[in-house]
Amino acid sequence: MWPTSALIHTSLFKPRWDASKEERILLSYARAREIVKIYDLTIEDIVKTSSKFWKMHTDPVWTLDGAAGSLVTIQLNLCAGTVAMYIESRPDLRQTLEQILKFQVSGQFCLTELGHGLDAIHLETRATRLSDGSFELDTPHEGAAKYMPPTTPVGIPCVAIVFARTFVEGNDCGIKPFLVQLNDGHTMSPGVVSKLLPQRGGSHPLNHSLTYFRRVRLPSSALLGTPLRPKNTRLAFFTNISRVTIGTLLLGSQGISALQLATYIVASYSRRRTVTDNDGLQQPIINFRTQHAPIVTALAQSYVVGALHKIVTQFFSHPSADGPIRHGLAAILKVVTINHAQRSLLELMERCGAQGLFEMNQLSSMHKILQGASIAEGDSLVLSIRLATEILLGRYSMVPSTDSESLLARHEAGVFDSCRKRLALMSSHRSADFSRFILPQAVRLVESIGHRIAYDAAVSLGVDQRLVDLYVASCVKLDAAWYAEHANLSQDAQLEMESTAIEAVLPSMWDLIDGMGVSEYAIAPIASEDGWDKMVTSLETFRHKELYVSRM
Repeated sequence: MWPTSALIHTSLFKPRWDASKEERILLSYARAREIVKIYDLTIEDIVKTSSKFWKMHTDPVWTLDGAAGSLVTIQLNLCAGTVAMYIESRPDLRQTLEQILKFQVSGQFCLTELGHGLDAIHLETRATRLSDGSFELDTPHEGAAKYMPPTTPVGIPCVAIVFARTFVEGNDCGIKPFLVQLNDGHTMSPGVVSKLLPQRGGSHPLNHSLTYFRRVRLPSSALLGTPLRPKNTRLAFFTNISRVTIGTLLLGSQGISALQLATYIVASYSRRRTVTDNDGLQQPIINFRTQHAPIVTALAQSYVVGALHKIVTQFFSHPSADGPIRHGLAAILKVVTINHAQRSLLELMERCGAQGLFEMNQLSSMHKILQGASIAEGDSLVLSIRLATEILLGRYSMVPSTDSESLLARHEAGVFDSCRKRLALMSSHRSADFSRFILPQAVRLVESIGHRIAYDAAVSLGVDQRLVDLYVASCVKLDAAWYAEHANLSQDAQLEMESTAIEAVLPSMWDLIDGMGVSEYAIAPIASEDGWDKMVTSLETFRHKELYVSRM
């Protein structure tokens, strides 16, 4: 049972489809605070990325409110995590850190700018040290506005980690983090300007903003760390934003609960939805291959990527874990898990017809959550380009396979070998040919590593072999031409492989679905007759000759 299961039946988590945008934003903040309260993470949980910390970010509750999920991840990982990096040398920060951990204040993370996203190392927000030791924080032009942390007042004070290029006596000392009070919950701090952005389409609303600093005076204590210029400004920058790498892994984790819940909802709907066959008999649509195939495929993926997550987080939290490998595994987990979930969500939504399009049935909103997760904390494509390039150049390698003869291990070795041969004919990795022929394959390369590691993890952790076999078949479909050309698997052989795997899983499908333990989080009306009836009863109703709008 998940710690948040007690929240699901409270009025706070009751769907409010008729609420205004402003009401829904405040509702998400209230939900975020309750989730933080239930998990009650400590400074040690944050710093050491405890099992409790990882579990919180795979909780199915995020599928109910993606905005609340974003707020909690920013609050605890990015904001609290960054402040915690300095707590030993700055005991005066402890009170503020405790307030962030208890969500007594909203904690934000202002790194990227309108003109500097993936190249945030070139950000232009300026912090100038004055003669008395204080700082002046300034946004030099529109393109340097912080984009898109939620910084408008929402009833509780808001503080933020603001990254700024710091100047001392006219010298550029590199990009440094500052702890800044943005508003008191009702009024913006002097010199701080927040412009509320229009809402993203299809996702839970949040007060995403453009944030500007107009010569804001900061005390010397606002600076986290030293004002001195580091020997290696690039290394110092990436050290200061190291919680972003953890965030990469956390956002990838959301794909697991999305896969689980989508599987449960669509399977439940497909069992109760019937059609009339040629004999005039009612048949549940789940009996059809086109309906149950994507369901059991998503089921297999949820179990296998769950094993991948367990292995990766264990490695990630080990004190001696190698830095580049940690970065690489975070990227791999995010790319593989989010891509599996997005592909499955699209197909599962379509298998529900028009019902899949409605936010109340959770599928479309979960897909939008995943789209945001794919971009935030490191765009999946860019993460793939960076990782694939570094591996091809031999700068480091990922953990070796425990079964080098497995189909997925052979695929990984094969696609990398092909790219290395092509790279050997190029002048450098900065050539036009590299851009034309290697970069477009970056996601394919990273997925090949991730699929293999996921397979190895599932086998080592004892995931049901039938699910593992179906997972392998689903990965083969993603690069069918390679397997036909290099693994002696013709198109017919691949179809047979998938069909056999599906047939093996079907007899135990419902037990495996129940084993995921997410049924309480399926608030989609289409998941049950009772849920559908209650939803219809609650609908705004119009009748002939009535002079008012009533509710049945």
